[in-house]
Amino acid sequence: MAQARPAGRGGFTAVHVWMISFVFLWLTAMILLVWLYTDQEGLNSNLNELRSRNDQLTRSNNEVEAQRMETAVLAVGEETQDVDEVRARIRALFDTISSDGLVEDPSVFSTLELLPAMSVLYQDFRGERDRGSAAEERAQSVESEHEELIAAYAELKEKFDNATNDLKGRVDDIESSRATYAAQRDQEVDDFDRKMDELRQQYSRDLQEQRNALEAAAQRRKELESRYAELQAKVGEQQIKPGEQLTARTADGKVVLAMPGDDVVSISLGRQHQLTTGLQFAVYPSSGIPIDGRSKGRIEVTRIHQRTAECEIVSLDSMEVIVEGDLIANPVYDPGRPLRFVVVGEFDLDRDGRDDTQGAEQIEGLIRAWGGDVLGNLSSRADFVVAGYAPVVPETVSMDKSRRDPGAVENERLQKARLEEYNGILASALELSIPVLTQDVFLRFLGY
Repeated sequence: MAQARPAGRGGFTAVHVWMISFVFLWLTAMILLVWLYTDQEGLNSNLNELRSRNDQLTRSNNEVEAQRMETAVLAVGEETQDVDEVRARIRALFDTISSDGLVEDPSVFSTLELLPAMSVLYQDFRGERDRGSAAEERAQSVESEHEELIAAYAELKEKFDNATNDLKGRVDDIESSRATYAAQRDQEVDDFDRKMDELRQQYSRDLQEQRNALEAAAQRRKELESRYAELQAKVGEQQIKPGEQLTARTADGKVVLAMPGDDVVSISLGRQHQLTTGLQFAVYPSSGIPIDGRSKGRIEVTRIHQRTAECEIVSLDSMEVIVEGDLIANPVYDPGRPLRFVVVGEFDLDRDGRDDTQGAEQIEGLIRAWGGDVLGNLSSRADFVVAGYAPVVPETVSMDKSRRDPGAVENERLQKARLEEYNGILASALELSIPVLTQDVFLRFLGY
């Protein structure tokens, strides 16, 4: 900011001007006085010269005043002749700059000289211009980056729109599949509910049947001991005399419904007789079970009712027909409990004339398959003895034991032990009145 030059620092002031004027006036007066006293013409000439110089001084004074006014205008923006007023206004502006705190260093504005203030302002202007140029360059750079980002955004938006459309198509397909699945699921749920209702009804019927069966079983429980004693007595009556075979010839039930040519028959045994599907019975004529156990055919239980069961004809002799009243029997089956068997001897199941190594194990497997139990030793708890052929003791090759093969000696010892066990079991069975079934009779009773 321009500042007026303070008084006392050099240059013309109003005092100087007036002093000069006063000097000139005094000199003029003196000259005039001299002229008056000396030479009137010379005084006149000098007076004219002094007047000319006075005019010059007046013009100079006017020029000084004009310059002073111009300086005031440069300093405060308006004409004024009061230098103190100019200084006061400049100091007031400096105080405002200092109190506002917007300028980091207000001391640069403390001088009253116009040129230094303008220099500071110009330096600030250049700095602001440089910062403006830098900001403009950054703005252009940011605008360029902004345009690049807009282009990248447009590309990403296009990709996103394509992906969105593709995803929308997939979602539509999924929604369609979900609707189809929901319809199928609802149908399956309806079918499941319907089946559950049927199962509940069937369960209620089965539960009622089971309750009836439990009541019947409770009633039958009282009869088991007497029935078991009766069974033992009947079986004991069938025991072998010398030269005969013992068979279990008591029928388990009979055929109650049979149609000629039909593969399915009904028997008098059912759920209340502890019957199980898959159990097989041999079929005999109503006149009775033959001693050799030869049957008309074999049937297998396929469907069980409370008191009856449906059976499929598994095998039938070519000249035989199953009719109502035919007897059925299975030596392994008993409606009250699993029957217990003792297997002893050697068996020739493949009919090759030689003992089968696993023959006894196969017989035991048949017993277990039909629901029976196999005992390791003979006791009064056994219901039947299945007897194979007696073990054969090899002939002695040499009476001198020192010359005999050790393996042959051990085999002979084992065979003698098996034969003694075989004979002992048969004797005990005869003593305990336990029925003895030969291999062929046992297999025939099973329907083989």
